[in-house]
Amino acid sequence: MTGPVVVGVDDFAHSVPLLDVAAAEAVTRGSALWLAHVYSGFAAPGLASDVFARREAVALLATAADHVRSEHPGLHVETLPMSGPPAHALADAVNGCAASLLVVGGRGHGGFAGQLLGSVPQRVLTLAHCPVLVLRGQAAPGRGRVMIGVDTAEPVSGPETIEFAFEEAERRRADLYAVNAWEDETLPYLSFDEKVIHMHRETELARARARLEATLAPWAAKYPAVRLKSQALAGSPTRLLVESTALADLLVVGGRIRHLGHEGMYVGPLTHAVLRHAHCPVAVVPEH
Repeated sequence: MTGPVVVGVDDFAHSVPLLDVAAAEAVTRGSALWLAHVYSGFAAPGLASDVFARREAVALLATAADHVRSEHPGLHVETLPMSGPPAHALADAVNGCAASLLVVGGRGHGGFAGQLLGSVPQRVLTLAHCPVLVLRGQAAPGRGRVMIGVDTAEPVSGPETIEFAFEEAERRRADLYAVNAWEDETLPYLSFDEKVIHMHRETELARARARLEATLAPWAAKYPAVRLKSQALAGSPTRLLVESTALADLLVVGGRIRHLGHEGMYVGPLTHAVLRHAHCPVAVVPEH
Protein backbone atom coordinates (compact mmCIF):
# COMPACT_ATOMS: atom_id res chain seq x y z
CA MET A 1 0.00 0.00 0.00
CA THR A 2 1.41 3.39 -1.01
CA GLY A 3 1.34 6.56 1.05
CA PRO A 4 -2.05 8.21 1.43
CA VAL A 5 -3.57 10.71 -0.96
CA VAL A 6 -4.19 13.94 0.95
CA VAL A 7 -6.76 16.50 -0.20
CA GLY A 8 -7.16 20.00 1.13
CA VAL A 9 -10.84 20.65 1.87
CA ASP A 10 -12.18 24.21 2.02
CA ASP A 11 -15.95 24.66 2.26
CA PHE A 12 -17.87 21.53 1.27
CA ALA A 13 -19.84 23.04 -1.64
CA HIS A 14 -16.71 24.00 -3.55
CA SER A 15 -14.70 20.94 -2.49
CA VAL A 16 -16.87 18.20 -4.01
CA PRO A 17 -14.88 18.10 -7.30
CA LEU A 18 -11.65 17.95 -5.28
CA LEU A 19 -13.02 15.12 -3.15
CA ASP A 20 -14.11 13.13 -6.20
CA VAL A 21 -10.74 13.53 -7.95
CA ALA A 22 -8.77 12.73 -4.79
CA ALA A 23 -10.90 9.67 -4.05
CA ALA A 24 -10.42 8.36 -7.59
CA GLU A 25 -6.66 8.86 -7.26
CA ALA A 26 -6.63 6.98 -3.93
CA VAL A 27 -8.65 4.10 -5.37
CA THR A 28 -6.36 3.69 -8.39
CA ARG A 29 -3.30 3.80 -6.13
CA GLY A 30 -4.75 1.36 -3.58
CA SER A 31 -4.05 3.91 -0.85
CA ALA A 32 -5.97 5.61 1.95
CA LEU A 33 -7.51 9.05 1.54
CA TRP A 34 -6.88 11.77 4.12
CA LEU A 35 -9.20 14.76 4.19
CA ALA A 36 -7.42 17.82 5.61
CA HIS A 37 -8.97 21.12 6.63
CA VAL A 38 -6.98 24.00 8.08
CA TYR A 39 -8.95 26.33 10.33
CA SER A 40 -7.83 29.67 11.76
CA GLY A 41 -4.85 29.42 14.04
CA PHE A 42 -5.02 32.96 15.44
CA ALA A 43 -6.71 31.94 18.69
CA ALA A 44 -4.72 30.18 21.40
CA PRO A 45 -5.54 26.48 21.85
CA GLY A 46 -8.30 25.97 24.37
CA LEU A 47 -9.92 29.39 23.98
CA ALA A 48 -13.59 29.47 23.05
CA SER A 49 -12.89 30.78 19.52
CA ASP A 50 -10.38 28.00 18.88
CA VAL A 51 -12.72 25.33 20.24
CA PHE A 52 -15.55 26.62 18.04
CA ALA A 53 -13.32 26.74 14.94
CA ARG A 54 -12.12 23.19 15.53
CA ARG A 55 -15.68 21.97 16.07
CA GLU A 56 -16.69 23.51 12.73
CA ALA A 57 -13.70 21.90 11.03
CA VAL A 58 -14.57 18.47 12.43
CA ALA A 59 -18.17 18.83 11.24
CA LEU A 60 -17.06 19.92 7.76
CA LEU A 61 -14.69 16.97 7.44
CA ALA A 62 -17.36 14.55 8.66
CA THR A 63 -19.68 15.75 5.89
CA ALA A 64 -16.88 15.40 3.35
CA ALA A 65 -16.01 11.91 4.60
CA ASP A 66 -19.66 10.82 4.36
CA HIS A 67 -19.74 11.99 0.74
CA VAL A 68 -16.58 10.05 -0.15
CA ARG A 69 -17.68 6.87 1.65
CA SER A 70 -21.05 6.96 -0.11
CA GLU A 71 -19.25 7.00 -3.47
CA HIS A 72 -16.41 4.62 -2.51
CA PRO A 73 -17.59 2.32 0.31
CA GLY A 74 -14.37 0.31 0.45
CA LEU A 75 -12.02 3.29 0.60
CA HIS A 76 -10.23 3.94 3.90
CA VAL A 77 -10.87 7.60 4.80
CA GLU A 78 -9.33 9.62 7.61
CA THR A 79 -10.00 13.23 8.62
CA LEU A 80 -7.38 15.71 9.69
CA PRO A 81 -8.47 19.04 11.23
CA MET A 82 -5.49 21.36 11.63
CA SER A 83 -4.80 24.95 12.65
CA GLY A 84 -2.16 27.34 11.42
CA PRO A 85 -1.09 28.84 8.10
CA PRO A 86 -2.85 26.66 5.48
CA ALA A 87 0.06 25.97 3.12
CA HIS A 88 2.48 25.12 5.92
CA ALA A 89 -0.08 22.93 7.69
CA LEU A 90 -0.86 20.99 4.50
CA ALA A 91 2.82 20.58 3.67
CA ASP A 92 3.62 19.37 7.19
CA ALA A 93 0.80 16.83 6.91
CA VAL A 94 1.87 15.36 3.56
CA ASN A 95 5.57 15.40 4.43
CA GLY A 96 4.91 13.77 7.79
CA CYS A 97 2.86 10.88 6.38
CA ALA A 98 4.97 10.39 3.22
CA ALA A 99 1.91 11.06 1.07
CA SER A 100 1.88 9.78 -2.48
CA LEU A 101 -0.10 12.82 -3.69
CA LEU A 102 -1.53 16.11 -2.45
CA VAL A 103 -4.68 17.38 -4.19
CA VAL A 104 -5.53 21.09 -3.95
CA GLY A 105 -7.86 23.54 -5.67
CA GLY A 106 -6.37 25.88 -8.21
CA ARG A 107 -8.86 28.68 -8.77
CA GLY A 108 -11.15 31.11 -7.04
CA HIS A 109 -14.91 30.68 -7.18
CA GLY A 110 -15.67 32.78 -10.25
CA GLY A 111 -15.07 36.03 -12.12
CA PHE A 112 -11.56 37.44 -12.15
CA ALA A 113 -10.65 35.45 -9.03
CA GLY A 114 -11.52 32.29 -10.92
CA GLN A 115 -8.63 32.91 -13.32
CA LEU A 116 -5.99 33.18 -10.60
CA LEU A 117 -3.95 30.51 -8.93
CA GLY A 118 -4.73 30.66 -5.22
CA SER A 119 -2.06 31.60 -2.71
CA VAL A 120 -2.28 28.24 -0.90
CA PRO A 121 -1.48 26.10 -4.00
CA GLN A 122 1.35 28.47 -4.93
CA ARG A 123 2.89 28.30 -1.47
CA VAL A 124 2.36 24.59 -0.85
CA LEU A 125 4.26 23.76 -4.05
CA THR A 126 7.36 25.29 -2.50
CA LEU A 127 6.97 23.23 0.69
CA ALA A 128 5.64 19.77 -0.23
CA HIS A 129 7.90 16.78 -0.87
CA CYS A 130 5.33 14.79 -2.87
CA PRO A 131 3.63 15.39 -6.22
CA VAL A 132 0.94 18.08 -6.02
CA LEU A 133 -2.18 17.83 -8.19
CA VAL A 134 -3.72 21.26 -8.78
CA LEU A 135 -7.31 20.99 -9.95
CA ARG A 136 -8.11 23.53 -12.63
CA GLY A 137 -11.62 24.68 -13.49
CA GLN A 138 -14.68 22.46 -13.60
CA ALA A 139 -14.61 18.69 -13.96
CA ALA A 140 -14.79 17.70 -17.65
CA PRO A 141 -15.57 14.43 -19.44
CA GLY A 142 -12.58 12.10 -19.72
CA ARG A 143 -10.62 12.50 -22.92
CA GLY A 144 -8.37 9.51 -22.31
CA ARG A 145 -5.15 11.52 -22.57
CA VAL A 146 -2.39 12.38 -20.12
CA MET A 147 0.08 15.04 -21.25
CA ILE A 148 3.66 15.63 -20.19
CA GLY A 149 5.88 18.53 -21.06
CA VAL A 150 9.38 17.12 -21.62
CA ASP A 151 12.53 19.22 -21.58
CA THR A 152 15.24 17.49 -23.61
CA ALA A 153 17.88 20.15 -22.92
CA GLU A 154 20.48 19.69 -20.21
CA PRO A 155 19.36 18.83 -17.62
CA VAL A 156 16.52 16.85 -19.18
CA SER A 157 13.18 16.37 -17.46
CA GLY A 158 13.76 14.19 -14.41
CA PRO A 159 12.90 10.50 -14.35
CA GLU A 160 10.45 11.16 -11.50
CA THR A 161 8.26 13.30 -13.74
CA ILE A 162 8.40 10.94 -16.71
CA GLU A 163 7.63 7.87 -14.60
CA PHE A 164 4.75 9.67 -12.85
CA ALA A 165 3.22 10.47 -16.25
CA PHE A 166 3.55 6.88 -17.49
CA GLU A 167 2.08 5.54 -14.22
CA GLU A 168 -0.87 7.95 -14.42
CA ALA A 169 -1.55 6.97 -18.04
CA GLU A 170 -1.39 3.29 -17.12
CA ARG A 171 -3.69 3.73 -14.10
CA ARG A 172 -6.18 5.75 -16.12
CA ARG A 173 -5.87 3.47 -19.17
CA ALA A 174 -5.19 6.63 -21.11
CA ASP A 175 -2.88 7.60 -23.96
CA LEU A 176 0.26 9.53 -23.06
CA TYR A 177 1.06 12.57 -25.18
CA ALA A 178 4.62 13.85 -24.67
CA VAL A 179 5.39 17.34 -25.95
CA ASN A 180 8.72 19.07 -26.41
CA ALA A 181 8.36 22.70 -27.46
CA TRP A 182 11.27 24.39 -29.19
CA GLU A 183 11.62 28.13 -29.69
CA ASP A 184 14.60 29.74 -31.43
CA GLU A 185 14.55 33.49 -30.85
CA THR A 186 17.45 33.95 -33.29
CA LEU A 187 15.51 32.40 -36.17
CA PRO A 188 14.26 35.69 -37.72
CA TYR A 189 17.85 36.98 -37.84
CA LEU A 190 19.37 34.00 -39.64
CA SER A 191 18.27 34.98 -43.09
CA PHE A 192 15.65 36.82 -45.08
CA ASP A 193 15.28 33.74 -47.25
CA GLU A 194 12.18 31.81 -46.22
CA LYS A 195 13.64 28.57 -47.56
CA VAL A 196 16.70 28.92 -45.32
CA ILE A 197 14.51 29.62 -42.29
CA HIS A 198 12.28 26.64 -43.14
CA MET A 199 15.26 24.29 -43.55
CA HIS A 200 16.77 25.46 -40.25
CA ARG A 201 13.47 24.95 -38.42
CA GLU A 202 12.94 21.47 -39.86
CA THR A 203 16.52 20.44 -39.01
CA GLU A 204 16.19 21.58 -35.41
CA LEU A 205 12.77 19.95 -35.04
CA ALA A 206 14.16 16.66 -36.35
CA ARG A 207 16.92 16.83 -33.75
CA ALA A 208 14.38 17.66 -31.04
CA ARG A 209 12.20 14.68 -32.07
CA ALA A 210 15.21 12.35 -31.91
CA ARG A 211 16.18 13.62 -28.44
CA LEU A 212 12.59 13.28 -27.24
CA GLU A 213 12.26 9.71 -28.49
CA ALA A 214 15.60 8.78 -26.90
CA THR A 215 14.54 10.32 -23.57
CA LEU A 216 11.25 8.42 -23.52
CA ALA A 217 12.48 5.08 -24.88
CA PRO A 218 13.38 3.45 -21.52
CA TRP A 219 9.99 4.34 -20.06
CA ALA A 220 8.08 3.21 -23.13
CA ALA A 221 9.79 -0.18 -22.75
CA LYS A 222 8.96 -0.29 -19.02
CA TYR A 223 5.27 0.54 -19.62
CA PRO A 224 4.39 -1.31 -22.84
CA ALA A 225 0.64 -1.05 -22.19
CA VAL A 226 0.75 2.75 -22.41
CA ARG A 227 0.01 4.11 -25.88
CA LEU A 228 2.62 6.83 -26.36
CA LYS A 229 2.63 9.67 -28.84
CA SER A 230 5.51 12.15 -28.80
CA GLN A 231 5.77 15.37 -30.71
CA ALA A 232 8.35 18.17 -31.01
CA LEU A 233 6.80 21.51 -31.87
CA ALA A 234 8.16 24.90 -32.83
CA GLY A 235 6.79 27.80 -30.83
CA SER A 236 6.37 29.19 -27.34
CA PRO A 237 6.51 26.30 -24.81
CA THR A 238 4.01 28.02 -22.52
CA ARG A 239 1.48 28.77 -25.28
CA LEU A 240 1.76 25.31 -26.84
CA LEU A 241 1.37 23.49 -23.51
CA VAL A 242 -1.57 25.62 -22.40
CA GLU A 243 -3.38 25.22 -25.72
CA SER A 244 -2.79 21.45 -25.73
CA THR A 245 -4.36 21.03 -22.28
CA ALA A 246 -7.79 21.65 -23.80
CA LEU A 247 -7.54 18.06 -25.12
CA ALA A 248 -6.11 16.41 -21.99
CA ASP A 249 -7.31 15.04 -18.65
CA LEU A 250 -4.02 15.81 -16.91
CA LEU A 251 -0.82 17.74 -17.58
CA VAL A 252 2.36 16.55 -15.83
CA VAL A 253 5.29 18.90 -15.30
CA GLY A 254 8.35 18.84 -13.06
CA GLY A 255 9.53 21.05 -10.22
CA ARG A 256 13.16 20.95 -9.12
CA ILE A 257 13.77 20.02 -5.48
CA ARG A 258 15.51 22.88 -3.72
CA HIS A 259 18.53 22.16 -1.57
CA LEU A 260 20.79 24.01 0.87
CA GLY A 261 18.23 23.96 3.64
CA HIS A 262 15.23 25.00 1.52
CA GLU A 263 12.01 23.00 1.54
CA GLY A 264 9.89 21.77 -1.35
CA MET A 265 10.20 22.57 -5.04
CA TYR A 266 11.40 25.41 -7.17
CA VAL A 267 8.61 26.14 -9.65
CA GLY A 268 9.78 28.01 -12.72
CA PRO A 269 7.96 30.54 -14.94
CA LEU A 270 6.60 27.94 -17.38
CA THR A 271 5.03 25.86 -14.61
CA HIS A 272 3.56 28.95 -12.99
CA ALA A 273 2.05 29.94 -16.34
CA VAL A 274 0.42 26.58 -17.02
CA LEU A 275 -0.90 26.46 -13.45
CA ARG A 276 -2.66 29.75 -14.09
CA HIS A 277 -4.01 29.04 -17.57
CA ALA A 278 -4.27 25.27 -18.14
CA HIS A 279 -7.65 23.83 -19.11
CA CYS A 280 -7.12 20.61 -17.14
CA PRO A 281 -5.61 19.54 -13.79
CA VAL A 282 -1.84 19.95 -13.48
CA ALA A 283 0.43 17.60 -11.53
CA VAL A 284 3.75 19.07 -10.39
CA VAL A 285 6.27 16.35 -9.59
CA PRO A 286 9.40 16.87 -7.45
CA GLU A 287 12.61 16.25 -9.42
CA HIS A 288 15.93 15.57 -7.70
